[in-house]
Amino acid sequence: MDYNYVLTTEYDDNEIMTNRISGFVEASRVWENCVDSGDAKVYARYTMLDPTGSSYTKSFYVKS
Repeated sequence: MDYNYVLTTEYDDNEIMTNRISGFVEASRVWENCVDSGDAKVYARYTMLDPTGSSYTKSFYVKS
């Protein structure tokens, strides 16, 4: 199976997970679910790479 999208999840500079996604619809659904800092102590960063080589990033900081 070919994967066209890659989503990387990082918490506090530690890579937690990398998801490889084949289709745009599924990639969009996963991207929309990145909405908070998750289990991070300071911040979470989500990075999506698409088939054109473009990169999109969302960052969420833990409220103190």
